Amino acid sequence: MTTTAIDQKSFQYGAGMKAELLKKAYLTGRRDFSHSYLQSVDLHKAYLADINISNAYLNRANLSKTNLERAYLNQAILYAANLERGNLYRVSAIKANLEKANLNHTVLNHANLSGANLKNANLQNAQLVWANLRSANLKDANLKGANFTGTIFAQTIMPDGSIRSS
Repeated sequence: MTTTAIDQKSFQYGAGMKAELLKKAYLTGRRDFSHSYLQSVDLHKAYLADINISNAYLNRANLSKTNLERAYLNQAILYAANLERGNLYRVSAIKANLEKANLNHTVLNHANLSGANLKNANLQNAQLVWANLRSANLKDANLKGANFTGTIFAQTIMPDGSIRSS
């Protein structure tokens, strides 16, 4: 079996993948990890700018202090993931499931979180300058100290259940 065949099989959804294998593939130029199964993967402090992990399963993943600048996380499942102090500048997380995710002190400036599920998420002290929260669900989220300068709110469900549009 060739190395290419091993790599392709390792990254298939449901096959599982180790952080070291992902980092190695990323360093060799691979950016598309969409539909990957990455439950509980530990990518603490990883540099993964421009990565595509759309439709990936990252339930309980550790992405704290990870650079995901300009990453694609569209429809990714990041339930209870730790993204604390991460760099998600210009990330596209359309319809991503970030329920119960820890985004404490995370940079989400210019992020597209339209339709994202942020229910019960911790966004304490997060930076969401010029972010798009159109149709996002922030029900019961912790927004204490978060910066929403220029953020787009349209049909956004706020922590108290109210709908906000601006």
